[in-house]
Amino acid sequence: MPVTTTTTLASQFQTFFDKKLLEMVKQETVLTQFAVQSKIPKNVGGKEIASFRFGAPSLAGVQSLSEGTAPTVASYRALSLNQIKKALVQYGEVIAVTDISRATELFNSLKQSSDTIASDIALWIDSVTRNVLVGSNMTTALSGTVLGTAAESPIDNNDAINTAAASGGIKVYGNPASLTTQTFAGLNSDTTAANTVCSSTVILDLMTKLRRNRAPMINGKYVYVTDPRVARDLMNDTNWLNASNYGNRGEPFYKGEVGEIYGCKVVVQTNSFVSTGSGTAADEFVFQTSSNGGGVAASRDIIASFMLGGQAFAVPTLEGDSVTAPRITIVDTPDKSDPLNQLVTVAVKTYFQALRLAAGNTASTGNPTWYLVHRCKTSTLL
Repeated sequence: MPVTTTTTLASQFQTFFDKKLLEMVKQETVLTQFAVQSKIPKNVGGKEIASFRFGAPSLAGVQSLSEGTAPTVASYRALSLNQIKKALVQYGEVIAVTDISRATELFNSLKQSSDTIASDIALWIDSVTRNVLVGSNMTTALSGTVLGTAAESPIDNNDAINTAAASGGIKVYGNPASLTTQTFAGLNSDTTAANTVCSSTVILDLMTKLRRNRAPMINGKYVYVTDPRVARDLMNDTNWLNASNYGNRGEPFYKGEVGEIYGCKVVVQTNSFVSTGSGTAADEFVFQTSSNGGGVAASRDIIASFMLGGQAFAVPTLEGDSVTAPRITIVDTPDKSDPLNQLVTVAVKTYFQALRLAAGNTASTGNPTWYLVHRCKTSTLL
């Protein structure tokens, strides 16, 4: 006897669509909260930002005096003023939705377009800032986070960042042991975990270097911005203090903050600059788009983290714009290019730049010594 089943009557069944959307995967972008945020006024005839710093205190101009004898003009102390400047760049993105799509859609495409475009520009701004701090080249093509090759000139504002910390620069590799033991090539080939994995001793060395550089603190503390895998290594250290154990200390709590070690705040970013394991120093400026994973073997990810002091970098924008919340424009009226009003566009633009700030009495060609770039591997295999 034939039996009627759901298969027999399959044409009556419809797929049920749950209108509750799953959360969009977003990057944890944290860098701009630690920047000096400067506004360029409108209508003043300028498209670049310039920061100034007078020379540091010095003993050179202090002299012994003879009673009744005035110092000669040639022995007077002269003031010095350093300028660091960089031109702003305009970035933007547009999403277009047809009228038919809007009339028949199950989900609100305009709202989703706004959310998507806001997340895209936030990731772009964070990537530009990250790459300027590292010294890597980023193209202005709006096809995503496109990075240059080792042969291309890195983005900079005329300050050399290629010297190691022991020579007055900002680059630190592995487990520093007084900041002199490793290079990028050595980090690539060294498979000894003690030399390549971040620990509380590394954090202490980095903080000591910033103090010797007379770097100001950010609200009374230095900040280490790092990848979740490096943070995981630090969390296993006996000197780690979870953020949940702080209590109410009346101090700022940063986006991405997970804890402290030796009083240094540790903040996690997921948009980390990761270099591939390679034997040439130039490869530290090349972003690795596909992960080789954790661990300390030669081919594994080399992760760049930032130990930040105060006034390490700036993120200037045009007055009226916001680095953290760029304006989104929705156009839903007919015009000459769309007389039948068949498209609704959602767009965002920002006039932005990231600028490394030189420190102390160095000129604009000096090293920005109020932050450090620390590259290491991780003990986790993730």
